[in-house]
Amino acid sequence: MAGVRTWPAAEVQLRHVVGGVAAQVWPLLGLVVVQFTGAAIWLALSGDRSLLDVAAGFGRMVVVGLVGSFALHEATHVVLLRRMPGITHITLERTAWRFSVAPVGALSSRQVGLVAVGGPGACLLAAAAWWVALPASGLAWWYAAHVVFLLPVFGDGRMLLASVRAGLLGTGRRMTE
Repeated sequence: MAGVRTWPAAEVQLRHVVGGVAAQVWPLLGLVVVQFTGAAIWLALSGDRSLLDVAAGFGRMVVVGLVGSFALHEATHVVLLRRMPGITHITLERTAWRFSVAPVGALSSRQVGLVAVGGPGACLLAAAAWWVALPASGLAWWYAAHVVFLLPVFGDGRMLLASVRAGLLGTGRRMTE
């Protein structure tokens, strides 16, 4: 998927999100394949598996850490948006620098806040699970780092701030996208 694609909310599938996130970092995924292939050839020629271990570690960080954490983040937004009755469509956009999910329709300020916190929140829960299950893997940090997306310089943070402002004003109005 390149560019912008909009689907009826019920038709957006998680494979669209995961595929879009993976497509966003395809050069890095290509590097993983090249590195792993070279390491496998080295193993076959020399019997030395040290390069294969390095390639596997790098691949794990890229695929499970980077791609996995962003896929979880964005997929959580999609899952939450699909449950909101005021959302008619969901737009997935991939630019040179980012992959994003945008709702089409109306949300209350509370719903906006819930969706904004949902992506980073799911990643924080996943980070806790990584720390408990495999504390030495180093993967938890990829997921925990998503808390920074709640800062107002990022889309989730801006939406959370707008939600809080609307709630403080007591309007209870629907926020449209």
